[in-house]
Amino acid sequence: MIHLQSINKIHGEGGPAPFQSLYDIGFDMAAGELVILKGVSGSGKSTLLSILGALQKPTSGEIEVDGSRIAKLPDLHASAFRARTIGFIFQTFNLFEEFNVAENVALPLIPTGMSQKEIDGNVARALDVANISHKATQSVRDLSGGEKQRAAIARALVNDAKIILCDEPTANLDRENSLTFMGILKDLKSLGKTILIATHDPLFADLDIVDRVLEIESGRIARP
Repeated sequence: MIHLQSINKIHGEGGPAPFQSLYDIGFDMAAGELVILKGVSGSGKSTLLSILGALQKPTSGEIEVDGSRIAKLPDLHASAFRARTIGFIFQTFNLFEEFNVAENVALPLIPTGMSQKEIDGNVARALDVANISHKATQSVRDLSGGEKQRAAIARALVNDAKIILCDEPTANLDRENSLTFMGILKDLKSLGKTILIATHDPLFADLDIVDRVLEIESGRIARP
């Protein structure tokens, strides 16, 4: 499902102070795997997830995700790839406070050309999986942190994404809501989703559905 080979990322290349955040990253993930990418803040986790989700391009290296080579995709094609393949769950939720929950969840479908009926159906299914249907018409600004996270999960699922990328998903949650989130992860894994979670939250150490843990240190995957 995911193949990375010799991924390097240099920021500000050609400028006065270039900075390299990733060094020769390479690993594979099979369909349906749940993998933890473990590392402290600044280790390169977020950059790697961003590259995997085609939000950034690597400076060098090859990436194949669900049969598509994405390292050099033009921006328009990268956007289409994300819309059909990737669901993102961010630590800051990245929701629009002025919209209600259902409107936020529907946003990734707007560029797809779906009919309103299809969009409504996808939104309803995603809200149900994330257990946030009862808040569909409520403004995001009035939600609790845990409810915002469930809304963000629904948005990640609305395009029926095969791959879910989570960037520090419990960073802004208390223990109770973090455990609720992990329960939803179990549901997603049972649906066959491929899930990569960047985190340094020790709660994930006890998650029984984790297939592997990869450690990233200063932009490099630590070898066992």
